[in-house]
Amino acid sequence: MNIVLGVTGSISAFKAVDIMRLFQKDGHLVRVIMTASAQRFIAPLTFETFSPGNVFTDMFEKHQDPLAHINICRDSDLLLIAPATANIIGKMANGIADDLLSTAFLAFYKKVVVAPAMNSYMLENPVVQENLSKLKARGVGIIEPEEGTLACDYKGKGRLPEPQQIYDFCMKFAVGAVDV
Repeated sequence: MNIVLGVTGSISAFKAVDIMRLFQKDGHLVRVIMTASAQRFIAPLTFETFSPGNVFTDMFEKHQDPLAHINICRDSDLLLIAPATANIIGKMANGIADDLLSTAFLAFYKKVVVAPAMNSYMLENPVVQENLSKLKARGVGIIEPEEGTLACDYKGKGRLPEPQQIYDFCMKFAVGAVDV
């Protein structure tokens, strides 16, 4: 299976490396799209070390395919966004395409999974909940965040699940074994 892993700006972005490695361990090709905010938490080089030539950061970089948002998606089977911030969830729910990841989402016509990760106050905000409901109604798989201590030292729901849980969810979702 070919996977596009979208990484957004969350403190839990470091877990995306382990998610990528789990897919690779089972023989899946993983291409990574990082938002500008994600790059403030973890460097593209970290992903490039394990997936040479398969890390994309900007639609308009000279050395990058100008149609990357289309070509990355063309031969991929699953788009996983982990961690998924309130920002990318809002863009996805409302058709906003202003960076490589949100544009790739709009060009992607196969299975999509998001793993939200954010402060529980943000997660519980009615706007975020409405956006998640919109995505779910459109067939996007939503991996529920876990409860625990968050980056702000607050305890609540919003933690990114462990990489193995995300991997397992995606594998079941890919074959239709998980209801949306």
